[in-house]
Amino acid sequence: MEEYTINRSYVRTNTWSVTAKVTVNVAQGDEEDLDDLDWVDALVLDMAAGGLLFLSEIKHETGDMLWFDLLIDPMAPGFYGKIKMKVRGEVKGNRGMRNGMNSYSVEFIEISKGDRIRLDELVRMTNSGYKAEDEPDFLMQR
Repeated sequence: MEEYTINRSYVRTNTWSVTAKVTVNVAQGDEEDLDDLDWVDALVLDMAAGGLLFLSEIKHETGDMLWFDLLIDPMAPGFYGKIKMKVRGEVKGNRGMRNGMNSYSVEFIEISKGDRIRLDELVRMTNSGYKAEDEPDFLMQR
């Protein structure tokens, strides 16, 4: 049986379809007027309950605070419908250029406790590497 080392607090997935819009830099106190902010499309490469990795044509700096409007489709049997959520995150790192776009890692700063738990559980249920850990040993024998 393979061993999986987890170096993060939350397990990540890159198998979902995520439609995302991100705000251009948000000043402190702008949270109340989210509908009035400028939103641009972003491509989410992977995500976890603690954050995400995304591509954007817009340049951001480490420390920038951004709001994400997410529509998540886990694309797995037994999951119907899409999950909507808005989260606030801090740009933690510039990951360079990918496919002609800027890539950034983001840590969620504001996310409801329920959304964080739901994301973590969904990632674990839809990530095949972690599903195997929950199965009894007799299922793993050949």
